[in-house]
Amino acid sequence: MATVANGLSPRRRVFAVISAGVPVLIFAQVLLAGLSIYYDGSLLPVHKGLGIFIAVPVASLVVLALRHEEVRPNLGCALVLLALYCLQVALMSIGRETGNGFLQALHVANAFVMGAFSDYAARQARALS
Repeated sequence: MATVANGLSPRRRVFAVISAGVPVLIFAQVLLAGLSIYYDGSLLPVHKGLGIFIAVPVASLVVLALRHEEVRPNLGCALVLLALYCLQVALMSIGRETGNGFLQALHVANAFVMGAFSDYAARQARALS
């Protein structure tokens, strides 16, 4: 297996970079939500679009961990992050369709849980690399 100068294989490096990007994307998502509420409502479609895009790196982490033994120790964190992402989508979708404001409020709270957990998962990925 090829390694780079610091001892990380290319797959571990890719996994670590993707996992470090997820908390940044979630922070941007929360920022866009606030901006769309308090500054410019036309930013809401950007918030939604970024929310859909976040599925790409989250799913990528799961696929990488499933396919490559060297990043498999990160599979648990990747699956929890995927579950939190699915919960995030479900809370907003079901809340909006049923008119349940409580579920929509939990969507906001889950965003902070996702942000904190994604930061933890990124730190774990770097530590295991």
